[in-house]
Amino acid sequence: MRCPDCNKFVSFEEQDPEVDNLEISEDGQISGAVRIVNACAECSTELTESNFEIDVSMEIPEKHTGEGHDLEIEDGGCERISKSGYFKKGVFISASGRYAKTFYGFELSYSVKCSCGEMIEGNATVADDVQASGMDELV
Repeated sequence: MRCPDCNKFVSFEEQDPEVDNLEISEDGQISGAVRIVNACAECSTELTESNFEIDVSMEIPEKHTGEGHDLEIEDGGCERISKSGYFKKGVFISASGRYAKTFYGFELSYSVKCSCGEMIEGNATVADDVQASGMDELV
């Protein structure tokens, strides 16, 4: 891809994911959004992006439901992931070179705490990715 600012064909700089509106409802529905960006390696102009919606449910033990029990979700960190390879008979095979596709994504760790002070579940993760050609171009 050609960067419009430095007018060169450039490689991508993978920027850290941005987590937005990470929330949990009373019934254990976790929602939020994550945005990943590939920027120009020369001048850091944002070139492509992908937005992911988080929609995960978790089972809340009955002792943590009802009045006086408010749930709070804590972001344990979000990491950028990338992989190259191809699918053969529905299985992803990690490889590089001819016919390999590149995927960019994220892995988000979180924990849920009740207002009574107890952790409901240990660290949990949610992850997603998209093929590089499926990302939205910003320029």
